[in-house]
Amino acid sequence: MIKKLSITLFACATLLTANAQKSDTLKFMNDYRQFAGFVISQNSLTKPLADSLMARQDTLMKQYHKVKPQLTDHQVEEYNMLKGRYTKKILEYRGERLSDGIEAAGDSIGKTANRVGKAVGGFFKGLIKK
Repeated sequence: MIKKLSITLFACATLLTANAQKSDTLKFMNDYRQFAGFVISQNSLTKPLADSLMARQDTLMKQYHKVKPQLTDHQVEEYNMLKGRYTKKILEYRGERLSDGIEAAGDSIGKTANRVGKAVGGFFKGLIKK
């Protein structure tokens, strides 16, 4: 009797643990789908929004590493596809910011070069002319 009761309790505990793990993976996948869907739907990102999304991605990555052993092959594939789409959007944002920065730096260098040219030209004019 005690042996049957022990086996039954063990089976129930195993079933509850499996169901809890399954619900954790389903919750994680739903959360990640919503997150990736939101990121993908954005026409453009602002710095505060991008910073917020990157922080959320870090949190989700920590959760992913906890639930990864329980994920099915299909879930792992879907997660990585969604992560790729998120990464593409963030890279587009970073590329736009980089090109804006390069353009601003180019303008600044151009202004500085022009000013230095005027200074050097003025100096030589002062040397040559009486």
